[in-house]
Amino acid sequence: MEHVLAILDEEVEYVSRLLRYFNSREGKGFDAAAFTNEESFKQYGLKHSIGLLVCEESLYAAMAEVPECPTLLLSAKRQLKEGDGPPVLCKYQSAQEIFEAITAYYHEMMPDSTCKGEGQGAKILAVCSAMGGNGVSTLAYMLAKKKAKTKKVAFLSLDPFFMPEKAEKDMSGALSEAIYFIRQDSAKFSGKLKFKMVERMDCLYGVAHWSDLCECSRQEAVKLLRGIEKAGQYELIVVDSGAFTALSAGCIGVSDTIVFLTGEGKRAQVREEEFLRQAKCMDAGISERLICISRQPVERAVEEVLVKIG
Repeated sequence: MEHVLAILDEEVEYVSRLLRYFNSREGKGFDAAAFTNEESFKQYGLKHSIGLLVCEESLYAAMAEVPECPTLLLSAKRQLKEGDGPPVLCKYQSAQEIFEAITAYYHEMMPDSTCKGEGQGAKILAVCSAMGGNGVSTLAYMLAKKKAKTKKVAFLSLDPFFMPEKAEKDMSGALSEAIYFIRQDSAKFSGKLKFKMVERMDCLYGVAHWSDLCECSRQEAVKLLRGIEKAGQYELIVVDSGAFTALSAGCIGVSDTIVFLTGEGKRAQVREEEFLRQAKCMDAGISERLICISRQPVERAVEEVLVKIG
């Protein structure tokens, strides 16, 4: 592959564990290499193209010469401080959590490395909130409806109770079926997706059991979005993130734009601060794709979002 993700940390056991885990994962889109000192990393960099450096925080601070490649820092501290310099990720998480956070940031920094559906090029817009009852589903649906007037739009709802007003009055299990085909590792599952045409949009929603959403992984979320892209040559996919699960986290993580709907009061503020902290741990570059919208009548919220995203 053209680019390499380099991991630099003085703890031999730590970098060895990460490297084993990274190399065991398929479809990640990069080669990984690990180093325990600055000199070995520099020598390797003379012969290889480094796409992203993941470096222990104190080791990075002690470097004689700061690398020119994009960098993500690993910190032993649980409370991460924001400020100037590279984004920081807590290093003492599970290998899977670190892998997901690093790969999301890698693909953001190296967009040519990500596989967004073999040239389909659909933009992904996710709508989310830290609390239920803020009107996420309504805002997401109305945004999709508005965009569907000029673009080919797919609407995906991860809300287990979602039902558009103008849809047939039966609870579709189409999303559950899609998740089933993903778990069966069906190579052609995109052709089996059962969309419902509602107000000029192709809609995918409806679960047979709540667990269908709760037990999905972030990787399955990416597969779902790529399957939707392949199914209909869409220009835009709007995601109603529903309850915050690994499935919604996966969709948010690969979205081009994230609309974050805020609430009112101290309780909402505390939850939103924690939500954003967790989101930044998952994806250090999420702030650049984030649009915060205060709770307001949906028509005004839609217009505010459309002004910001164009």
